[in-house]
Amino acid sequence: MTRGRLGETGGDSPDERAVSDVVGYVLVFALVTATLAAVFTIGFVGLEERQDAERVENVERAFDVLDDNVRDIQRYEDPSRATEVRLSGGSMSLAEPTTVTVEQLDAGNNTVGNVTTRTSNAITYTRDDTTIGYDMGARFRTQGDTTVFRSGPRFVAEDGKTVLPIVRTRLGDGSDTVRGDGTVQVSTETAELRWFEYPESDVDPADVEDIRIRIDSQRADAWGEYLERTGGFSVVETGETSVSARLEHDDAVYIRVYVVDVSFRR
Repeated sequence: MTRGRLGETGGDSPDERAVSDVVGYVLVFALVTATLAAVFTIGFVGLEERQDAERVENVERAFDVLDDNVRDIQRYEDPSRATEVRLSGGSMSLAEPTTVTVEQLDAGNNTVGNVTTRTSNAITYTRDDTTIGYDMGARFRTQGDTTVFRSGPRFVAEDGKTVLPIVRTRLGDGSDTVRGDGTVQVSTETAELRWFEYPESDVDPADVEDIRIRIDSQRADAWGEYLERTGGFSVVETGETSVSARLEHDDAVYIRVYVVDVSFRR
């Protein structure tokens, strides 16, 4: 019978087992920590993205109310309306101007008679690369370089009669920009209402070949898409900052210009 040497055993020594247990514990702990870190990181990022989306949705709902309030000013001749918007780190302002021009053209595309031109400053909310706004009666959203109309200015062109309601928003009292947190009250107040009619009574109808609308705006693409899908407009030509269209039903064109003073109050 062969005997083993003194002190030898058939299994691992206590020191080796202890080292194995420590290594296993460290590996498990590292795996759990890494997993929790990844979950918390992804979770917080997702939570922040969801919160940002909710802020934008809240502002869009507020601009929907703003749109309704301005429409009430037009329909019911209310003297003023106010809309509350939560800033949430963004800014409210009266942005770069949009200009609408309506003119009569002869067979050679020359202007005949008077020209109606009105310029408006859009009401906008901006946060990061998202802008939500109200421009000449149209409610829009801009994400990066793309602008989409949420609702149009409600131009009507049918049955030989065209009605173009133009909402001209301009600065009232106070600053043209507010930013930060908290809530801002957007006050809209009727300042003026004017009517224009084409063809003009003192212009020979035989001299008028077409009536054209031209819109100069940083959102020309969105305006062009609106005119293309709205009945009564043809030959829509869109450039980088301008869009023009001919009115198909130009027997009678009525332009209603609503001038609205806009004030930001906190």
